Amino acid sequence: MEESVKVQVSGITQIDTPYGLTPVLLLEDERERVLVIAIGGAEASSIAVAMRGFQSPVPNTHDFMMKVLNEVNVKVKRGEIYDLQSNRFLARLIVESGGGEIKVDGRPSDIIALTVRAGADVYVAEEIMREASIEKSVLLREPEESGRMEREAEEESEEDA
Repeated sequence: MEESVKVQVSGITQIDTPYGLTPVLLLEDERERVLVIAIGGAEASSIAVAMRGFQSPVPNTHDFMMKVLNEVNVKVKRGEIYDLQSNRFLARLIVESGGGEIKVDGRPSDIIALTVRAGADVYVAEEIMREASIEKSVLLREPEESGRMEREAEEESEEDA
């Protein structure tokens, strides 16, 4: 893989979009850059459950896939988010089987769900982090600033009245 950085799943949240509330996955590197990836509700739930270490008596799809991989002696080595095309992140799972590595493309949410379960690392291409990440300090400041801007707008409208 080209130059890449190791990231941690720092959380899952929802953001308001023109389509309504959308679950997003937050990946953070050691330089406190956050990559925000929109994912589906089922995938968000699956990742959250895996992050908490919860084991359901009935496995979901990602649990089932991990069981299959373990049964056939395939080890999840890492996940990679390696490209951004047409506003879509491209990802792949790197697994080890029979002493060799195999790359399997998949949706970022599925790749993350499997790597979290396997305790494997996730890497993002440095170019993607440069182009698409947000500084954590900016991300944390945005709600505070939007609240301040709303208060200022209210004060201005009261002065105009």
